[in-house]
Order: sequence, then C-alpha cells, then structure tokens
Amino acid sequence: MRYKAACIQMGAFGTRLENVDRAVALIDETDADLVVLPELFAHCKDFKAGEHIPGPTTEVFKRLAREKGSFILMGSMLELDEQGRMFNTSVLIDKHGTICARYRKIHLFSYRSKEKRSLNAGTDVVVTPTELGVIGFSICYDIRFPELYRALVKKGAEIIVCPAAWPSPRLEHWIVLNRARAIENQCYFIGCNQVGTPVPSTTFVGGSMITDPWGETLVAAGDSEAIITAVIDVGVVNRIRKEYTSLNDVVPL
Repeated sequence: MRYKAACIQMGAFGTRLENVDRAVALIDETDADLVVLPELFAHCKDFKAGEHIPGPTTEVFKRLAREKGSFILMGSMLELDEQGRMFNTSVLIDKHGTICARYRKIHLFSYRSKEKRSLNAGTDVVVTPTELGVIGFSICYDIRFPELYRALVKKGAEIIVCPAAWPSPRLEHWIVLNRARAIENQCYFIGCNQVGTPVPSTTFVGGSMITDPWGETLVAAGDSEAIITAVIDVGVVNRIRKEYTSLNDVVPL
C-alpha cells in the first residue's frame, strides 16, 4: 500500500492550548494519511501539566482525525494515570477518531534533564497493525537503544515513528541514528522533531526526516517550522526484507 506521511515540525512555545491550536492549524495544511507531531508538542514547558488519556487534548485530535480522515500520531504528551503517576506517552488516533495505540517512553533522558527525575518509564514494546501497515513506537532518547527497535521488528513493525524534542548541538547524532535504525531494521523510519527555543537554554534542532528501508532520506526539514511529506510504500519493506535477508541472519548472542 502506498500513502502519504507527514511530519509536523513545530515548537511548543505557548501554553498547552496555544500549542494544540498551532498543531491543529498545521495539520489542516496537509492532506497526509499519517500525520506525526513532535514529542511534548503541547506540554513542553511544564512537567507537572499531565492529563488523563483520553482527556481534553486527545479529544481535540480525535475530532480532527475524523474530520480529515487521517491517522494522527500525537507525538507525545504528559500522561497522568489513575495512580497519579506521570508518563511521556505517544497516542495514535485512527482516521475514525479512535485511540488505537498508546506507548509510554521506556528510556527516560537523564543528561541535563529533569525527565528521569519527574516521570515514570514505560515497560511495554508497542506495535499496532493498521491499514497503513504495522506501526512501531518510540520516543526521542529511545533512538539510542537499538535493542528496542529489534524488538519492535520482531513484533512485526514495518514503519517506526520517533517523535522527538532533540536539542542542539547533537544534530549529527540525530541524522545518523534515524538512518541507522531504518537500515538495521529494514523499515521506514519517521523522526519528527521540535524546533526553536521554547524553554531557556534549550534549542531544539529540527531536522525532522523520513527514511526508507534502505536508509535513504526521502525528505528532511531544516531548523525552522515546517511540514514535510513523503510517500510510504509498505511493499518496499517486504521486498527488501525478502531480497536482502539480514533480519533472518541474526544470531542470538
């Protein structure tokens, strides 16, 4: 199946409501079948501003998904569970406005960050079958841990998403890791990053990109707000995995 995927590269400069309104306006500019937002696109400034899922933010994007007939990956948001714990959580909404997957970030960032001190880590490796293909989930810092991605592929992932709030000056790491995760897992890799300086002393570098299963960059953004799109063809995943059988040659160590 061939379809259009889009990354919404934006900065979370305002309040939650302002950021949600900006994300909605940007999504309205694309006709993509799969739309991916960045990590913490709504909640970047306040690590105490979590909400339940479903909740007010998910309701906005459930309506939008129905209106546009698109799948929307709500990059990530701060989730507050029933026990009062906070998670950094991705939510996938299908074109009918139904939450079809939820992934809680497993690897929490500790380098000059309050994420690991403030949030709880997820434990589940999440994939979900959709009419667009089997989608696997990760968030930002996860990209440095290849074991997660091999686990996603073992569970059938054909397209892997990675919303991020990836800072300067590590742009080259971001580019290399996006391509490496696509190459070693023979999958499409969609990395959607924030941009700008929404909090003091932290500038997010942009560079959102969509990479094919051969590791070729189909499209990439610069360092300003942008919408980038590329065609995803899941048949390419199946063909490359059949012709170049590295995934079948993995030796357990």
